[in-house]
Amino acid sequence: MSDNTEYLTFKPTSRSLGTLAAFVSQYQPFTEYDFGPVMKSLIYQLDNGTHAVAMNIDPITGKPSQLAAYVGWIRTTSQVAETWLNNDGPLSMAPNEYDAVAVTILAAQDKRCMLGLIKHAKTLNQGKSVYWKRYFQDGRDPSNRSVLKKTDTAP
Repeated sequence: MSDNTEYLTFKPTSRSLGTLAAFVSQYQPFTEYDFGPVMKSLIYQLDNGTHAVAMNIDPITGKPSQLAAYVGWIRTTSQVAETWLNNDGPLSMAPNEYDAVAVTILAAQDKRCMLGLIKHAKTLNQGKSVYWKRYFQDGRDPSNRSVLKKTDTAP
């Protein structure tokens, strides 16, 4: 956490949902997405605590005052995530045990918060592989990314 940013998870309230929906809807590619799927994702992420936010700290009160960035993910399996990443199948939640997370929403008003937010999200998902598709505002094709968890190998 930097001196002027705090990373946290919102409680699942209607106010949190409204705040996140208003925030995310300002940024590409979410400005072009259908309302229903994005809201469904936000509700899942709030209800399951599978998100993190970066909040700017008010210099006078010392309290979080402005949402600067949001990242949300779903719990899944590496097999499902790999298939999704290669556009060979849909992304779906793991019914019980999961070994991976797939980032489905990432939006930032203040890009300087992104690295800290991503590091914070990684601490919330220790030992899990992380998958995401990066979309560019300049029209470039999306790029796929993954950070696979380290596996122990026998000597």
